[in-house]
Amino acid sequence: MSTADNLIKDLPKGPLDAYRKRATFNWKSFKLTLESEDGVRFQKKLWEFIRTNPAFERPIGSISLDETRRRCNAQLNALRDNNINPVHVREKYFYLFQYDGSVPLKLSVINGLVTTSILALGTEHHHFVEELNNGNYICCLALTEISHGSNAQGMRTTATYDIKTKNFILHTSDFEAAKCWSAGLGKCATHAIIFAQLITPDAVNRGLHLFVVPIRDPKTHLPFPGVTIGDMGEKIGLNGIDNGFIMFHEYSIPRTCLLNRTANISENGNYVLTVKNERKRYGSTLSALSSARSSITLISAHYMILALTIAVRYSAVRRQFGPTNNKEDELPVIEYQIQQWRIFPHLAATFAVKIFSVEFYKTMLDFLISRFTGADFSADIGMEIHVLSSATKPLCSWLARDAIQDCRESCAGHGYLKMSRLGDIRADNDANCTYEGENNILIQQASNWLLSQWTNVINGRSVPSPLGSADFLVDAVRILNAKFNQTTVEDTLSPENLFFTFKWLVCYYVKKTYERVKNLKSNGVSDFDTRNNSQMFLARTLSLVYGEHALMLYFIRCLQDPKWKVNEREVLTKLCSLFGAATLEKRLGDLYDSGYASSNSKIGDFLREGIISLCRDLLDNAVALVDVLAPPDFVLNSPLGMSDGNVYKHIKEWLFKNKENLERPLWWKEILNTKLSRSKL
Repeated sequence: MSTADNLIKDLPKGPLDAYRKRATFNWKSFKLTLESEDGVRFQKKLWEFIRTNPAFERPIGSISLDETRRRCNAQLNALRDNNINPVHVREKYFYLFQYDGSVPLKLSVINGLVTTSILALGTEHHHFVEELNNGNYICCLALTEISHGSNAQGMRTTATYDIKTKNFILHTSDFEAAKCWSAGLGKCATHAIIFAQLITPDAVNRGLHLFVVPIRDPKTHLPFPGVTIGDMGEKIGLNGIDNGFIMFHEYSIPRTCLLNRTANISENGNYVLTVKNERKRYGSTLSALSSARSSITLISAHYMILALTIAVRYSAVRRQFGPTNNKEDELPVIEYQIQQWRIFPHLAATFAVKIFSVEFYKTMLDFLISRFTGADFSADIGMEIHVLSSATKPLCSWLARDAIQDCRESCAGHGYLKMSRLGDIRADNDANCTYEGENNILIQQASNWLLSQWTNVINGRSVPSPLGSADFLVDAVRILNAKFNQTTVEDTLSPENLFFTFKWLVCYYVKKTYERVKNLKSNGVSDFDTRNNSQMFLARTLSLVYGEHALMLYFIRCLQDPKWKVNEREVLTKLCSLFGAATLEKRLGDLYDSGYASSNSKIGDFLREGIISLCRDLLDNAVALVDVLAPPDFVLNSPLGMSDGNVYKHIKEWLFKNKENLERPLWWKEILNTKLSRSKL
């Protein structure tokens, strides 16, 4: 028996067999190559743990918000007790999002972001990590305030040093300055990392600093005097997470609560910078958040996997219409061109996002580890990671948003049922578009860096891009002199030719945005207004095409890996081409308007014919491709997407297992709406 057969169970027989037999590759072998043997073994272990642990048993019907929070906490404890956390299992940890996003998100804050912040910015005074790992402390991260989010420098919570007591005094001036949205704060946290403006005894504001603050009495779990804590209440999704708000009223904390690796304050109130450059100190203060942004691309991939699995399997079973009026001639809706167009480009994007996010997350982790261990690392790598995460976090979360919505609509009425799970997946992913930097604000950081690289290009300097996401800019003159010259659909769909077009668009938009900025400044426009007035159709688009280019770059690198069998590389190449073609088809206006393609070049026809052709080619492999990605049925938890394809059997089971669906309502008398009817009761 092969390793793949030994590790991966056969799927049950059923209506999906007809499509599985048409696949051109072995899905088990493909999965083993894509995920690695170590990854498949971890999944097997994780899913068995979730299947057998009582904390993960799914409730029947709806439960209260409080019970939802309680279940999440019990699941978090079960994972911690079994040493399953972001620190130990790295990128494999993200498979948990396929079960329920609340659990891994909350754990990643407590054991990921919090731990990273303490290790990166704390010193020998801060012995919290072990207490966090063993569950004695629960610590949250509190940056955002009611009236300030993305503008971190505008935070209003203050920590004023008092020479008499040798303590900091934390204070919240009003409700608008209350820390909010902190995951784990509402009900559970014993400590919080508070971002506050440090005020020295001479009344000088030294800027945003981090403090580890005890907030609840460990004996009673009640807030300490001077601390007000509340819950943010029910959200659109991710309700297992107890997001909370906190306010301080002249709350005194020890001087050692300051995370003082980059800046410290002496007992007599002297402020000492260990990182002499204030801008670098501030950057270090916020650097721990970069890892969260890169992780969101990986979270997006897992949500897309769930949605595409449900939509493809359902579409391969659901029959409607046909060439005759005979019911036996009804076709699965996946056979229809319009359904393929609605789903398959998203399937291609799912592979693109997954391939990129896994590799990018590994790079980010290696970089963080190099910082903690004192190993040599390139500052250019750190900057490029920041820029890539600032572009791809918005891009990938929006790709997931659109994919999930189209999958929901592709499943029609049944997709609107809560049992389909598509609504919950959509709601959970929605948070990806706003946290760790609201997408439209965050994306500006990528365009700012790209514009600075264009200055390097103009002045004949190199472009520092060790990850290869922007090194081609040095060749921008040659790239921009090229025009679309393909004469066939096949040549147009070549991954290399599509990839070149993305390069061209990045060069075009960085040059065009730079010229717009230069023109505004030459007319006396302020720096603030210049940035504000160069976003729409310019800087924003620049960042997005840069992100799209990055996804294609990583996809092509993956195709070049010798690990793939010929038939596996063949289908992966089609997915890569479909992702590139479908993305560029949406930018046809740019390609024509910029002069890259002439009006008689047929680029529009070639791309659209290519998309139709690729969708048709992928039809035989669509079910097998989602089999490669899909979790077990009890994790997927959708009657529409079960691996046996018995959709209607599972819908019936779902409806009948909740007895309330079959019972007369308690208020049935109110249904009889005439006085006469009521009098006869």
